[in-house]
Amino acid sequence: MTSVQASDLRKEESDTIATDVRSRFVTRTQSQRIADRWNGVYPAMRKILDTVIKAQRATELPTVDVARLERVRREMGQQDRGNFKLCTHDPGAFSISGAFSQVREVVNVTPIGHADAGAILRLAGALADLVASAGLARLSEREAEQAETLPVQLVDGGRRERADLEQTERGTR
Repeated sequence: MTSVQASDLRKEESDTIATDVRSRFVTRTQSQRIADRWNGVYPAMRKILDTVIKAQRATELPTVDVARLERVRREMGQQDRGNFKLCTHDPGAFSISGAFSQVREVVNVTPIGHADAGAILRLAGALADLVASAGLARLSEREAEQAETLPVQLVDGGRRERADLEQTERGTR
């Protein structure tokens, strides 16, 4: 395979990432926006991680946790291929929260003047917004479910005269 064919193949593979966001709280449009941002900046994030890991391995006293960055790089590759799993029992997919935590790790080691720093931060911001909105949607859903399952009870048992009597006996009146 020539290098042109290999690069075309890699491009085709990377064009499919993030489009399989499995969350009922993320719309198709939001998913596509994340895919576009991810596709645009993933190669730069990968290169940043490769550079930092290589430099940190070469030094006697690393200033970052190299093993953590290697894990992030591996998981980002899984995100890119769409086979990332938050749990071993989950099917592989692109995870918004997983991607957000991984991109945050890249932000932590990206030089301020890096040409792709803005794009990486925009991706982190978009992922953060989705994680937050999905969290609020989950919370609202949970509260609605609890409201449906909890029986409504009157505070005084439904008998006004009994409540008055109890208050009088306790001296609260």
